[in-house]
Amino acid sequence: MKRRLFIAAALDDPARDACSAVAERLRATGWTGRWIDPRTYHLTVAFLGSVEDERVAAVTEALAEAAERLAPLTIALDAIGAFPHAQRPRVAWVGPRAAVPAFGTLCGVVRSRLVALGYSFDPDAEPHVTLARADGRTALPAIAPPRSRLHVEALTLYESFTASTGARHEALVAAPLGGTKRASV
Repeated sequence: MKRRLFIAAALDDPARDACSAVAERLRATGWTGRWIDPRTYHLTVAFLGSVEDERVAAVTEALAEAAERLAPLTIALDAIGAFPHAQRPRVAWVGPRAAVPAFGTLCGVVRSRLVALGYSFDPDAEPHVTLARADGRTALPAIAPPRSRLHVEALTLYESFTASTGARHEALVAAPLGGTKRASV
């Protein structure tokens, strides 16, 4: 059996609330999109896709090994943006205004452990929380950005389930950063 897996930094309550408030302000402007359930907000570190059941233990171990080598970090959530750009948005997001080299390093360490298991990844590592997906026809309105910070102290292996109501993510295991004991979720 295959499972759809990804590794991400979960949002703490203040960061989740700040992102949710931005989504509500965007909705209030009349901008439309397929809104992401705030309970599933996260910063993706590595998307694995379909993973055979028998490979999950190796992925979990690779995550734990990588997390031991990484220090906790803080990421500012102080910008609102869109991919590919605000004039033709396909994804509306909240993230940092400035580059976060430590997040790129974190992604590189985790992904290198997974590459050794045969996985491949896009080279980008831009921290962002997806708020909505759109058709790209209506420009993203300009609204005030949030002023929040996300304290990343662990990485979580998630399984993603797709339903007609949207994606649901189940945390499988959390790996604390900095070599502290692994905590099951």
